[in-house]
Amino acid sequence: MTVAVLHDPRLGELPYGPADGPADGLAYADWLADRAEDLVLVTGTGAPAATARTAADARMRVHRVDRYALTAAVETTVLDLAAGTPLTALVALHPADQVRAGALRDRLGLPGLTRDQALLLTDPLRARDLLAAAGVPVTRRAAARRIIDLYLAAHDWGYPLVVRDRRAPGSPVVAELADEAALRAFADGGISVGAVGSAAGLTVEPRTTGERRRTAGDQAADTERTAGDPAADAALAVLPAVPGHPVLVETVRVGHGTWAVDLARYAPETAPLRELVRAQAQSTPTTTPTTTGLALAGQRGAMR
Repeated sequence: MTVAVLHDPRLGELPYGPADGPADGLAYADWLADRAEDLVLVTGTGAPAATARTAADARMRVHRVDRYALTAAVETTVLDLAAGTPLTALVALHPADQVRAGALRDRLGLPGLTRDQALLLTDPLRARDLLAAAGVPVTRRAAARRIIDLYLAAHDWGYPLVVRDRRAPGSPVVAELADEAALRAFADGGISVGAVGSAAGLTVEPRTTGERRRTAGDQAADTERTAGDPAADAALAVLPAVPGHPVLVETVRVGHGTWAVDLARYAPETAPLRELVRAQAQSTPTTTPTTTGLALAGQRGAMR
């Protein structure tokens, strides 16, 4: 069995778990010793240098790619490897690697998270649209492809507004717009009115100030999850549940006793990395949402 691993250099050295354990960058080889006869690591030139153990560990081959996060050479490297050695699984931990890993699994017929599922767990708008269609209460959010979209959001929702980076892992906040002056200053910072390309990766939403909860899905690890609020439970019933790809749902109180889903994302920090790696390396079928699951997901509509 040959397992390929995508290791984004931003992950750095992988912890083994115990504080006194080794941290020499060969965690994958140890974690998959009983699940992979051959291990191929595809990483960047900025990744931590392999130690002397690499030479002694014949099961591990390392391929380094320049500009790892920005190049399709990662994908072509895996495809070239698969042409010579059939792969049985593909492991990818970093949030930024999920879509490319899913596309590779689709192309090679490998088990695990697909590209479409990865998009749901990394794109806040796709997740929101899926949940809203299933009747799960969600907060308001829209794409901001042009500066005019920010003005339209201000007209519909008022200020303050929150602007997020749709493409970055976790959809971080890039600006909080308290009023029109703040919006104009944000636009003058490098995004011109009507520009599509530079603003295509942004979303806009009204700022929420209610109490927040974070609920992790069962697929994070082989442990039983305690029940969260109904909105989070309904979301987890709809979102992809794939071993080794934990989902975190963040809900916010939007009214008296009313909760809505604000964000849902792939969250590797919610489970031990060893468990995630081993789960992704298993040849297990992917669990996908069913029509029945969508119907049972919840009775509440999307909050407009």
